[in-house]
Amino acid sequence: MKYEIKEAGATKKKVEIEVSAEDFNNYYSQTLKKISSDAEIPGFRKGKVPENMVENRVTKEGVLSEAAEIAIRESWARFLAESKEEAISQPQVEVIKIAKDNPLIFIAEFEILPEIKLPKLDLAKVEKKEVEVTDQEVEDTIKWIQQSRAKYSEKISEAEDGDLVEFTFSCLDIENDPEKKDRIVLGKGHYIEGLEDTLRGMKREEVGEFETRHPQENKDKKIKISVKVDSVKKVEIPEVNDEWAKGLGFNTVEEFKKDIKEGIKKDKEVAEIQRVGEESIKKLIEKTEIEVPKTLIKREQDFMLNNIKERCLSELKISFEEYLKQVKKTEEEITKELEKIAKEKVKGFLVLHQIVKDERIEVTEEEISQKIEEMLNQYPNKEEIKKTMDEAQVRMYIEDELKREKAFNLLGC
Repeated sequence: MKYEIKEAGATKKKVEIEVSAEDFNNYYSQTLKKISSDAEIPGFRKGKVPENMVENRVTKEGVLSEAAEIAIRESWARFLAESKEEAISQPQVEVIKIAKDNPLIFIAEFEILPEIKLPKLDLAKVEKKEVEVTDQEVEDTIKWIQQSRAKYSEKISEAEDGDLVEFTFSCLDIENDPEKKDRIVLGKGHYIEGLEDTLRGMKREEVGEFETRHPQENKDKKIKISVKVDSVKKVEIPEVNDEWAKGLGFNTVEEFKKDIKEGIKKDKEVAEIQRVGEESIKKLIEKTEIEVPKTLIKREQDFMLNNIKERCLSELKISFEEYLKQVKKTEEEITKELEKIAKEKVKGFLVLHQIVKDERIEVTEEEISQKIEEMLNQYPNKEEIKKTMDEAQVRMYIEDELKREKAFNLLGC
């Protein structure tokens, strides 16, 4: 196989590939044998039809076309392996010459990762701030843990501040408005103005009504809401003492607080590293001319759009169509909005990729294996996961991740 780059741009290339006459004849023969093995002609058993009869039945052009498909697919893979070209799209193929006993010649046009000329990395470094944890942050976390460990008991008396109230509500001004369920702790504030005042003093199975401001239209416009109490529960918040701390795995409250403080600090340090990395990449993007391949933008757009659709079902518990109605937008409008975000994300990827190339960043097999083991250790059934995972794909993914980590390290992250 011979090849020659005919045309090269910032994000596209054209290559002419020639498969020798001998190699193409081999592809032709293999294709003819395959067709013969599947052919059914009266008077012959399946798989025993002479190849010349098959060739006459399906026409040489048909055999040539199938042989060319196989030859192009395999030659393209060989070209990528030999040339080390970073193709990011499937090739657009134009056959120039195709005939038995002759070389197969075709031109393949494909998109590539652009070469980027980066400024000195020192110019993009961002100062990392020292993180601090306040006593208030520790106390807020403890309160959240207290709430998560609270005990609930049914009440038959009236709802009061501090009680958990579960209720069903609907808008009386909207015809056939479906009933919705919710729950709040009275006295904590709620997004529907007037709701808490109505629920306060109500008992289980009682129904009430109240007026509130329309959430989307004129703020002066009022709508009427019907609400029914499904249950009232007394909330018992555990007291913070050494005995409670022992139930959480600590000897004392002070030991518990220290652990919380260290945890918050680690989270803040991770967030700070992420901020520094994002700011550094942003600086490099601002100082660099980048022609972004449309294929990568479209790929990122599709990924983000699919992510929104999945979140609608998993988190919001609504269909994507219902989500579009709520935000009053079409899928095309959302896709268009995602284009700018996708472009910036791709720029960030391209900058990191170029750093890896420029700095000749490499990772060892030992580093990859160690990272995979760390990843698997997070799962209780890691041996089962090992059996089902595509190890080659996982190793490639981990290798790219480790290279990007090292690139961020060069930026001071």
